[in-house]
Amino acid sequence: MIQLVLVYCLNTNAASCIERRPVLESADPMACMMQAQPIAAEYLREHPAYSLIRWRCEISNREQRAT
Repeated sequence: MIQLVLVYCLNTNAASCIERRPVLESADPMACMMQAQPIAAEYLREHPAYSLIRWRCEISNREQRAT
């Protein structure tokens, strides 16, 4: 399963960052890349104090998430 990982940092403090892993409609690599920009933009509209500094699509391990 592919998971989108978005990293946002406060505009006023670049050392204060958060990582978000939104649920995707589809779990394949192309869908992850296609959904990344609109999901990131929506978060930034709702949280103007943050900037997107990094994003990636990664293979997630269901067993690892369960623990």
